[in-house]
Amino acid sequence: MAGMVTYFVTLLLQILFFVNSTNHIWLPIIVIFIALKLASQRNFRRRWGKLLRCLCVASAIGYALALTLLWTQQPRLLYRPTHALQTTPESHNLNYEEIWIPVNQEQQPPEHLHSWWLPKTKNRLGTLLYLHGAGLNIGFHVTQVHWLRKLGFDVLLAEYRGYGLSEGDFPTERSFYEDAEAALGYLVDDLGIATNEIFVYGHSLGGAIAIDLASKHPELAGVMVQNTFTSMSAMVARSVYARWFPVQAILHQRFESIQKVRQLEIPMLFIHSTDDPLIPVYMGKKLYKAARGPKDLILYKADVHHNALGVFKEPEYVARLQQFVMTALKVG
Repeated sequence: MAGMVTYFVTLLLQILFFVNSTNHIWLPIIVIFIALKLASQRNFRRRWGKLLRCLCVASAIGYALALTLLWTQQPRLLYRPTHALQTTPESHNLNYEEIWIPVNQEQQPPEHLHSWWLPKTKNRLGTLLYLHGAGLNIGFHVTQVHWLRKLGFDVLLAEYRGYGLSEGDFPTERSFYEDAEAALGYLVDDLGIATNEIFVYGHSLGGAIAIDLASKHPELAGVMVQNTFTSMSAMVARSVYARWFPVQAILHQRFESIQKVRQLEIPMLFIHSTDDPLIPVYMGKKLYKAARGPKDLILYKADVHHNALGVFKEPEYVARLQQFVMTALKVG
């Protein structure tokens, strides 16, 4: 008995040393390894072998089930759409038109994106397609768009399928890209605005969608991304899931923004909060460094969490944003 205890303690110390020097992703495997080593000891096997085998099988099944859920339910872990509209442009006394943009038109009947078109009638600077982030819906972003209109933009505040009043199922990376393409198509085909006169503005996840859209339409006037990430794999590497599961191997919602940015020569403006706790500022700096074309980087202090408004409260930042737009239009 004393020999078995000594053996167990020695083995446990070796395992603990290994755990401290590696990622927690190995812990389930290590636990099963310990169980199998113990089961090989005759006295232990005689008393606890059957129970231990059952626990090993249950643990393996549970872990496999968790991996399956991480694969099949991945979009629901990443995106947080809501349907109730918090506010509308009318609450800000903004002139707007409610529109329904068809998407996935090979499907009959096609699905529609509920969006808002806010034209600027005086002192127009340009046209802007606004793409919001993973949470909530367009009703939460009216204040942001209000500031952009003050700067002189016509703004299309585009919604995604599965968000707000839009039709469609729960969103995926592919559907986000398709919806942004449909919104751009509305500006070009329905409103007759030239692609090289359109800027795309993306906040958070919307920045990744904007970068993808620019990779397919390098003739765009420019892209502005705010508080966005280098890739989804870089984001999940910071999450609790990465400590226990091989998330890089099962991640299929990837948003490889930094790879796409390296291929772009379009004018790009990167805006990032220095105190953003959700998407760290070093990601914005990496994107800026990777960009090859005309570019600028604005670092600001957010007033609330992952908030997008702080950049519009400083005249210096507003002036740089306007300068970026005017320079990009000249380049185009």
